[in-house]
Amino acid sequence: MEPSRAYKWNAAKRRSNLMKHGLDFPEAYLVIESRYCLNLLGERSREQRVCSFAYVFDYPAVLVVVHAERGDSTVVISFRRASKDEREFYYEWLATSFEGPSGAYGGH
Repeated sequence: MEPSRAYKWNAAKRRSNLMKHGLDFPEAYLVIESRYCLNLLGERSREQRVCSFAYVFDYPAVLVVVHAERGDSTVVISFRRASKDEREFYYEWLATSFEGPSGAYGGH
């Protein structure tokens, strides 16, 4: 699978994230564009952000990407493995609320 859109990120943040979490920003699209993606909206520093969760078979793990829309770009802010509580929440959502890619709020 190739990304369907362009993504941007801060180069220093990318290196830091790779060292800390072992996940590289160019692969964040595997979460954001997953048909099994759960998106939760939030705000930080007056910026609307999305926290996206998805099980990624390439790893295999539930991964989390925090990203924001800036202009016409998707900016990756962080990329990491989900915590135990986040995994449990995600699996519960899959089991009870997932309606497919165009479903309620879970889809894109």
